[in-house]
Amino acid sequence: MFVNGYFSDCSLLEVFQLLQDGKKTGLLSIQGLVSPDQVRPKYYYIWLHRGRIVTITTRLDSRGLAALISRRQYLSVTMMERLIRRCPIDEPLGRFLRSQGVLTKKQLKILFAAQVVGQIGELLYLPDGYCEFDQTALLPKVEMTGLSVGATDVILPGLRILKDWAAFKEQLPHPQSVLVSLIRGQPNVRINQAEWSVWRLMDENINLGQMATRLGLSLEQVQRIAFCLIFVGLAKEVPMMLGASEIAAIDAEVPGEERLAVRVPVSGVSEPGVSEPGVPVLGVSEPGVPETGGPNLGVPDAGVSDSELSDSSFPGSETEGESLSPSFFRNLLGFLRDAAKSS
Repeated sequence: MFVNGYFSDCSLLEVFQLLQDGKKTGLLSIQGLVSPDQVRPKYYYIWLHRGRIVTITTRLDSRGLAALISRRQYLSVTMMERLIRRCPIDEPLGRFLRSQGVLTKKQLKILFAAQVVGQIGELLYLPDGYCEFDQTALLPKVEMTGLSVGATDVILPGLRILKDWAAFKEQLPHPQSVLVSLIRGQPNVRINQAEWSVWRLMDENINLGQMATRLGLSLEQVQRIAFCLIFVGLAKEVPMMLGASEIAAIDAEVPGEERLAVRVPVSGVSEPGVSEPGVPVLGVSEPGVPETGGPNLGVPDAGVSDSELSDSSFPGSETEGESLSPSFFRNLLGFLRDAAKSS
């Protein structure tokens, strides 16, 4: 199977889905396209085994995991080099270090989350990139902890730890839109408490502004949660249908073309907040060990603090009103056309 091309043609999530469904083993190389403030492109190397991510690095010198261990002060550089020389070539380095009693199971989980979640967060920032999959590449045992995670299961934790949402501002769902589930039953990925709260309110056919009021969250925080659910394919944005009285009121107040710029007030937050665990949840497993729902890995990448992983750290501000954007009306027209065809 050939998996190569630009993210503008096939998103990172779609690439991961292809590799996971095909249970592919090999190396996915990603070159981030150069932006004006970059001197040279950055490369990411994602190794998979049977559709599960086993490690992510940005270097090919076989010292990415060793450097991470030393940076976290689990072992010295000298001790790491000595242990690497003793590690069997067919055994993941992390598993070997655990068998030698120098690293604990918890430390391995911390290292794996640091390897994977932070790098995925960086990849999501890329405006575009070129990816290529090599199924003949050998797995780098010296870069592996012995843990793995489903390729698509890392997207949502990666979104949760984004520091700067400016790149996604235009893609956030409109406050007057509603969310509609794209799946039957419960979500097929692990979601945190805040996401679950929004998920439950989808059945009540209320818009995002109303959700924010009901949950005691800022509008921007609910928009980001909704974006995450949409991004991973759990839900879609649908324009909320206005009643006859609301349409008449708008027609009476706003003449002609100016209706496209009508301001819609958003209610303030008044109800008690919903506390959240604020950790990325990954279904991490070890070979030969059955999965039990996966641990909570509230683990930052190097340079990412635990507090930055918390959903409650998302900055949010209440707004007095939002203009109905052209995309909102395009979605509304598309929805009405689909409804007319289905009837």
